[in-house]
Amino acid sequence: MNKKIIAVALAGAFITPLAMADVTLYGFISAGLESATASGTSAAANNTYVGRTRVSDENSRIGFKGTEDLGNGTKTVWQVESSLKSFTQGGTNDKGETATFATRNSFVGLSDATLGQLVLGYNDSAYKRYTNVGANVMADTTADISGDNGGVFNIIGRGYARLKNSVHYDSPTWAGIKFGASYGFDETTGNGRDAARASLGAAYTNGGLKIGAGWDRVNDSSASLSGTSGFAFKNNGNTTSPTASVVGTHVTYMQLGTSYTFETDTMLAAQIERADYGLASGASDMTQTAWTLAATQAFGNASIKLSYTKLGDLNNPTVGNPSDYDATQWVLGATYNLSKQTQLLAFATRIDNKALQNVNFSVNPLYTTPASGTTSATSLSPGNTLKAIGAGIKYNF
Repeated sequence: MNKKIIAVALAGAFITPLAMADVTLYGFISAGLESATASGTSAAANNTYVGRTRVSDENSRIGFKGTEDLGNGTKTVWQVESSLKSFTQGGTNDKGETATFATRNSFVGLSDATLGQLVLGYNDSAYKRYTNVGANVMADTTADISGDNGGVFNIIGRGYARLKNSVHYDSPTWAGIKFGASYGFDETTGNGRDAARASLGAAYTNGGLKIGAGWDRVNDSSASLSGTSGFAFKNNGNTTSPTASVVGTHVTYMQLGTSYTFETDTMLAAQIERADYGLASGASDMTQTAWTLAATQAFGNASIKLSYTKLGDLNNPTVGNPSDYDATQWVLGATYNLSKQTQLLAFATRIDNKALQNVNFSVNPLYTTPASGTTSATSLSPGNTLKAIGAGIKYNF
């Protein structure tokens, strides 16, 4: 249950201007005890994450949001949301990143009952928001299949992004149909390069049926391949000069998802995503398709959850074999609601990467090359098999 608090409690210095405003405090704090391993395809020391037991933050967060009624169906909307990144480790994760303020969706804008909502700030793209149909059955745990790790580290949801310096529009809902658009500006343009990002999404809901579709394009950014380091995004179409600026390359994503919840509290879901990685070299674009199937069954306060996700061949690669970039992930989970706010959870998950793929856990990823002064040096070696099993508790507020 969201808790209303008076804004005067947020900061004494602003008591006078905020004394009449209400602010909603929301979020959740979740932690799990889990065992995690990553076993490589060779005996090299940097290709294995030795199995260990750990207490992990399961994507906890805290946020503040509010509105002001401007009359005639129009209101001001705002939100500031922050990650509690690895609160179990004192606020620093295995990559050396620390928790800071407004690290998640944070924006301000206007909402109108007739015209829709327009916000400015830092926010999930329309592609990400509208294609969520429930196939990510253990979201916000280590078994999450498309969470905040994002990009090429996911099997599906590789086009998901939280856009900086961005504008977002969401329409009202008409007969169960809603659509949205996002645009992220590249405010560091140089040498004729502009890596702006455009995103579209649409959703339809009718009873137990949900359908979501999305399109996303990143300008002047393409994928690079290496026989030793796997698959990565660059601002150019080669691996020899990763800082070069190349105009006209792009990455485009398309996704379709659907789910249906039956009267028996059985939910079935499916998603498919196609990525088109433009190459600056003039060679044929690389394409790759991923899909997932999921099911959940509720029994009163308890639920059992299962999903299987497959990342297919990378077509037209410049090096290696297409199947070297495949990966699969399966998830088995269960939850039990002790109350409306407190939930027990348990999960097991496994990711199998082919020789040149390095898909990782979306939440609480593993690194075979540990942090060494820079977060960019922290990585998972290609070809690893990752396993995790754990249980935890989540409290929503």
